[in-house]
Amino acid sequence: MNDVTRTPAYCAQCRSRCGCNAVIENGRILAIEPLPGHPSGEKLCPKGKATPELVYHPDRLTTPLRRTSPKGAGRTTWEPISWDEALATIAERMAGIRDRHGPEQVAFSVTTPSGTQISDGIAWVERFIRGFGSPNMIYSTEICNWHKDVASKFTYGWDIGTPDFAESELIVLWGHNPTATWLARSVEVQKAMKRGARLLVVDPRPTLYARRADCWLRVRPGTDQVLALGLANLLIGDGGIDADFVREWTNGPMLVRSDTGAFLRQSDISAGGSPDVLLAAGPGGTPLRYDAAARRWLDDPGTVELDAAYIANVGARDVACRSAFGVFADTASAWTPERVEAITGVPTEALRAAAALLAQSKATSYYAWNGVGQSTTASQTDRAISILYSLTGCYGRKGGNVPGVAAPFADISGHDLLTDEQRAKAVGLDERPLGPGRTGWVTGRDVYRAILDGEPYPVRMLFSFGTNLLVSQPDTDRAREAFERLEFHVHTDFFLNPSAEYADIVLPVSTSWEREGLRTGFDASLQGLRRVQLRPAVIEPVGEARSDTDIVIDLALRLGMSETFFGGDADRGHDHALAPAGLTVEQLRASPEGIDLPGSVPYRPYARADGAGVPAGFPTPTGRLEIYSERLLEHGYAPVPEVSGDAADPDPDFPLTVSCAKVVAFCHSQHRNLASLRRLMPDPMLEMSAESAAERGIADNDWVKVATRTGSFVARCRIVRDLEPAIVFAQHGWWFPEADQANGGTAGPRAANMNQAVDTSRSDPISGSIPLRATPCQVERMDAPAS
Repeated sequence: MNDVTRTPAYCAQCRSRCGCNAVIENGRILAIEPLPGHPSGEKLCPKGKATPELVYHPDRLTTPLRRTSPKGAGRTTWEPISWDEALATIAERMAGIRDRHGPEQVAFSVTTPSGTQISDGIAWVERFIRGFGSPNMIYSTEICNWHKDVASKFTYGWDIGTPDFAESELIVLWGHNPTATWLARSVEVQKAMKRGARLLVVDPRPTLYARRADCWLRVRPGTDQVLALGLANLLIGDGGIDADFVREWTNGPMLVRSDTGAFLRQSDISAGGSPDVLLAAGPGGTPLRYDAAARRWLDDPGTVELDAAYIANVGARDVACRSAFGVFADTASAWTPERVEAITGVPTEALRAAAALLAQSKATSYYAWNGVGQSTTASQTDRAISILYSLTGCYGRKGGNVPGVAAPFADISGHDLLTDEQRAKAVGLDERPLGPGRTGWVTGRDVYRAILDGEPYPVRMLFSFGTNLLVSQPDTDRAREAFERLEFHVHTDFFLNPSAEYADIVLPVSTSWEREGLRTGFDASLQGLRRVQLRPAVIEPVGEARSDTDIVIDLALRLGMSETFFGGDADRGHDHALAPAGLTVEQLRASPEGIDLPGSVPYRPYARADGAGVPAGFPTPTGRLEIYSERLLEHGYAPVPEVSGDAADPDPDFPLTVSCAKVVAFCHSQHRNLASLRRLMPDPMLEMSAESAAERGIADNDWVKVATRTGSFVARCRIVRDLEPAIVFAQHGWWFPEADQANGGTAGPRAANMNQAVDTSRSDPISGSIPLRATPCQVERMDAPAS
């Protein structure tokens, strides 16, 4: 008799982490279904529905493999080995390099927890890397989450926060399309719209939400910073800002010296004055003192001027000063609606309509992600958007973006395990001292340089957790050369992929359905942050597959890190993480749908006062939301987001711009081997306007070649209405799993890899981001690739 059960769980394939019931029959997973009542459990996407296809795919890796053929010599051959032999070999090679050359000469590559099933084990993997002592983890964060999660701290001190959609009057989606990337969040947006919330979309593509928006700004890729400054200029000029918030909670009133660009301090104008005391201007030029260290005014700030000019006597000379808000306002004023339209393509009337929406709403939430984080000005673009949002006064407010979580949890990802000495060795950190390298998140380009050129030192080994750098990152040829040069290379995954073909040992990883997974908050909504869930292993692992967590714990014990890894007991580690919230693993096992923590994420956390009545403020150097960043200035960057340009000079040989966008069927370079998802999109597509296609003799569904100065890739044309004729859109992550892995050219597995065509000679000076969304190109019709 067949026994069908339904086990509460959540899908870990993407950022949505949708709550679900796993349908099990005779130990096999048949399907997953929505889980009503779960904060992300209302709907499931095609990837989730393809779960059984992924789990039982005939190409699943089921045993450790060791390479038996030379690298770069055609078809790769493998032999199965035991787990003990594989892990013993890996530990021996890692220990040898660590002891002879230093742990920094072992680099790691970690796939994204926002788009893969590693999210269950990512904290353990990071703990392993930092505990080992390597500061070199290719995380791809510079082209993913770093700007919204870290660069936003240059402004807020916190990250972008969680949008309070349930209370929002206006929702802004800026370079973020949740219908394709975050289903649970899309559900929340739809609920808000049904309730009456208005929608402002900034996106060059006619997405579902762009078409449904109250205002759609069809911005040209790479010009978002100009657009944000233009909107800020209108808000300031039309009196549409929340002046009380800007005056009370930002560093806008603080005076900035024209000679140094630094804040004017009491110690600048008074012998014995404190360098912690910043000066602002009151009526008639009266200086008002603010103690940044104590987070409080020393004079009554009720009369502080927001847009002020001041002459300070510094060392017997006069120094002109301007308030930080005034400095930003002057920068934004250069971006008139007409000038913004000329650069961004956004019509003046649409710009004014968007500014009016922002000015009218008292509860605006927003989200910006890859669409603005993949350019050579990504960091300052994030700054411009963050400051624009700050002018509305909605950060932290009910209906706005709220920082923080429902309860504290202990961090087990090991940020405290990496010593300052090792942290300083991160490749690329000298060039980008404020970038992701500060926390050991490095770019693939910097690791390839270390492998191939020995700069700043050689990298001898690469340990990859589920990544596919040859497809998901640019510099494809250099990556291939680097992989061939490595002394040792380990890859963990569900399947072999183009990058795994260069490994010496490949380890089979269990899917999330075959292992436990802890989730401390579901961030599609503010309410979902209160849910904590321990998903059980709903089926036994296929073959000999093991979880990422089990793999790194085993290796940690072999490498002498038992104490760091809780004696090898994952439950002890989870209990350590849960303890501040008053939870245990056993409590969660007894409540498979999860436990909702009491209380809620607090609004306006910066306003919470201590016993002396002093508000907490913002976790920034000035204790205030920072319109003007001295920290950026001190490292040679613009303290307010001045435009330096992203687009390359016009090139008559490459008159179009190729950008990219994600689709619901796939996450990054995954899922192309699943038949049900390939039926949704059998081939890579290039979205074009009818006008651009006709000019080139291209019809809908024709195969085309997209060429840039750097390289080329192939795709099928899809005619899309409402696209600007000068812009075309591809999808990154494409490869052909069915193709011969040893075959190159237009029929090879990487023929559709758009990253082969991305120019990486220019990058964001702060984060290292590259122009994945704006590369000059040409498109021509071609015959179909040979099968």
